[in-house]
Amino acid sequence: MYDIIGDIHGEVETLKHMLLSLGYVEGEEGYFHPKRKAVFVGDFVDRGPKIFETLELVQKMVIAGNAYAVVGNHELNVLSFYTKDSDGLYLKQHNLKNRTQIKKTYEEFKLDKPRRKAIVKWLRTLPLFLELDGFRVVHACWDQQAVDLLKKKNPKNCLNKKFLRKLNLETGDVFDAAMLILKGRDFSMPSDLILKDDYGFKRTSFRIKWWEPMNGKSFREISFGNKFLLPNYTLPPQLSFDIPIYPEDEKAVFFGHYCLGNAAGPVRNNLCCVDACLANGGSLAVYCWDGLPLDAKKMIWVKKIKKALVKS
Repeated sequence: MYDIIGDIHGEVETLKHMLLSLGYVEGEEGYFHPKRKAVFVGDFVDRGPKIFETLELVQKMVIAGNAYAVVGNHELNVLSFYTKDSDGLYLKQHNLKNRTQIKKTYEEFKLDKPRRKAIVKWLRTLPLFLELDGFRVVHACWDQQAVDLLKKKNPKNCLNKKFLRKLNLETGDVFDAAMLILKGRDFSMPSDLILKDDYGFKRTSFRIKWWEPMNGKSFREISFGNKFLLPNYTLPPQLSFDIPIYPEDEKAVFFGHYCLGNAAGPVRNNLCCVDACLANGGSLAVYCWDGLPLDAKKMIWVKKIKKALVKS
C-alpha cells in the first residue's frame, strides 16, 4: 500500500515527523516502511528552510525503492535555472527576477556547488507522472490527451536536459501538455474583462477545476485553489471552452499544487488533492491509500515542525 504525500517545499522536519507518525523507520538507506511506500507529488524546493535536506531525504527513499516521486512546477523552475542550452547559456537567465523566483533554493544551492550539481542531476531523472497499482499521480492535472502526447514525445518521462531545452526554447502542443501536467489549467480573462480580488487587485487569470465542464457555472464555481474569492456570477457562454473531462469511472488521481489548507483531500470520488499548503501556514497532508474508494477519513495532517527532531 502507499502513502501519497503533499507538497513539502523544504520543510524537512515536518516531513520526518510525518513519516515517523506513519510507522516509517530511518535506516542506512533512508526512511522505509515494512509494508508501505511513500509517493511524493512534487514541489520539494523553494519557500522552506531546508531544501538540500528535503531533496536528499526523498532521493534516498526513491533510490532505495521505498518511495516514488514526480516533479512539480517548482522543480521545473529550478532545473531550468541550472540547466544550459547547447550554446552554454542557462535556459533561465541568472537575473534578479529569476533568482527571486527560486530565492530559498538559490540561497542554499550557491553554498555548495558539488552538492547542488548532484541533486540537480537526480531531479532530472524524476517522472512527470506515474501510473501505479490502481491509481495515478501527477503534480497538478491529469489530462489523458496531454499524458499520451508526452509519452510519445518524451518517452523517458522526465525533465532531462533535452526535454528542458525543448520546453524553454519552443512553444506548441508539447509545451502546452507539459505545462498542463505541471501547472494545471488556468482561465485567462479577455483584456476587456476586469475582475478584482478581495484586495482590489486586478486578476487576469485564475486556476480552474480541470475535471468539470464550465458551461452554466459561475466564476466562483469553476475556480480551484486560488487565494482570492471570485465573483459568483455566471460565466458568459462565449468565454466557456470545452475541457476534456476526467471520467468518474477512471483510476483515482492524486495531485498537489493547489494549496488547499484544511480543504485538502478527495474533491471527487476518484480525485484527491494532498496539498494542504504547508509552505503558507498550513499542514503537510498525506492520503493513506489502501486500494479502496477514496475516503476523507484516510487523510492525515501534520502541522509544521519548526525544530529538528531529537533522536533518543
